[in-house]
Amino acid sequence: MRNSLLPLVIAVVIFAVGLLLIRPNVDRGQGGPEVHAGILRLPKRQPLRTASLQLAGSTAATIERGSKDDGRWRVVVIAGADREAATRAAMLALGEDLFAADMIAIMDPMVGASEPSPPLPIPADRHILVATREAAIAETPQGEWRTVTTFTVSEPRLPEGHPGAALQPPTVLEATRIVVEHHGRPQTEGAGWPERWASTGRETAKAMLATLVGPAGLRRPSDHPPSDWGSPVPFPPTTSELRWQGCFQHDLVRGWVGRIDGLTVIGRNGASEAACAPLTRLLDRGAWQPLERSGGWELWSRLRDGQRQWFAMRGEAY
Repeated sequence: MRNSLLPLVIAVVIFAVGLLLIRPNVDRGQGGPEVHAGILRLPKRQPLRTASLQLAGSTAATIERGSKDDGRWRVVVIAGADREAATRAAMLALGEDLFAADMIAIMDPMVGASEPSPPLPIPADRHILVATREAAIAETPQGEWRTVTTFTVSEPRLPEGHPGAALQPPTVLEATRIVVEHHGRPQTEGAGWPERWASTGRETAKAMLATLVGPAGLRRPSDHPPSDWGSPVPFPPTTSELRWQGCFQHDLVRGWVGRIDGLTVIGRNGASEAACAPLTRLLDRGAWQPLERSGGWELWSRLRDGQRQWFAMRGEAY
């Protein structure tokens, strides 16, 4: 009895369809650089891993709101508001500049709402949120590119009205947003995608820093070390819906600040529920005790390792 040829024919058809679905026109580096969560570490002997190109065009930065900064930082969280290639290129270039200035750059790319990547528990001086507002990328690295990138620079600190806000020192920097418009093309032929993305990212980051910190540039301070609490900042309660912006540490108060994106989420049973519901269940399992509501804030507290910890949440979702 002969075997049927139908399974073999089906396998050949599936293989052929798979070959058609493969995009042969995607070159190495075309999708932009990869940015991984954690401390950015670059070789000290070669801090710039990919060569830059000479670009013909213009890159201009303006302060949309806020004011200039002094650039005296130790630790900076660089977060991505999206996964656009222009965003990742600017994030990596900014991390390179911080690394060259002997600072700690904590990269926090946004992988997705279900895969949070909170920064490391190191008190940070600044939180910089990078986003792509517009992007017109040519089909080749030799073509004309136009990107509009925003950098929102802030201090990781408790918001106004928070029960512990009065324990913080005065604000050093108000929330500042810088918009960088980049337009250009390589001056020479033969440019590759990695070199082009590196050039665009570095031009964007360079313009942003020049506008934010001015001619003085980045300077790691040698005095006024962070407050010493005798123990590291603990990790915060984390759920897939919660995205932390960074942690801070002062003489009288330390902790994390973050946000929950969206008002509702889909629970494990497939039903919709308030976005804060998974977090409140996590607090219950962590021996957090609810306290009386204060000024619109829901409060919890617990004693852990000899230290009193507090958690506060406010928003339309609660």
